[in-house]
Amino acid sequence: MSHLDDIRDTLSHARVCHEAWWLFMGTHPDREKIVRVFNSYIGFFSAVKPALYVAFIAKLASVFGTRADEISLKVIPDIEQDASFSDLWDRGRRLHKYRSKLIAHRDIDLESRNYAQESGFTYDDLKALLDDTCGLFDSAACRLRIDPVHQISCGADLLRLISDLFKHKRA
Repeated sequence: MSHLDDIRDTLSHARVCHEAWWLFMGTHPDREKIVRVFNSYIGFFSAVKPALYVAFIAKLASVFGTRADEISLKVIPDIEQDASFSDLWDRGRRLHKYRSKLIAHRDIDLESRNYAQESGFTYDDLKALLDDTCGLFDSAACRLRIDPVHQISCGADLLRLISDLFKHKRA
């Protein structure tokens, strides 16, 4: 079952990285404060924001690997029998290719091809893939009587940090 623990931890990490990255990218009621803090500490946040995205993509894509030595969703007993597996696997494999061409390895055709556009993913599609993958794991976890993906969040902590930095900057 250690492979299943690894998948759960990987998806939990992907979820937290996405949440933190999206706080910088997406719409938010505190958007003005977030942008002001980001701009005030641009050196730090311009390193953190892409690191969160890379970690999110790398973690999520890793569960769609096909090598025999990789821990992928396919190690979950009877997972391929799930009606949603085939579509999810196809979308995940597209993300894996994107990760391989743009993040994990720097493809020689990087300047002449737009792998992000070729993947067909939008921000919403990436979130849907994350949610669908976690949902598939959680369904299998229920069937196997193991723990689902951890329900951890960093949003409140990150917003508190932004608020503290915002107050400090104004003082």
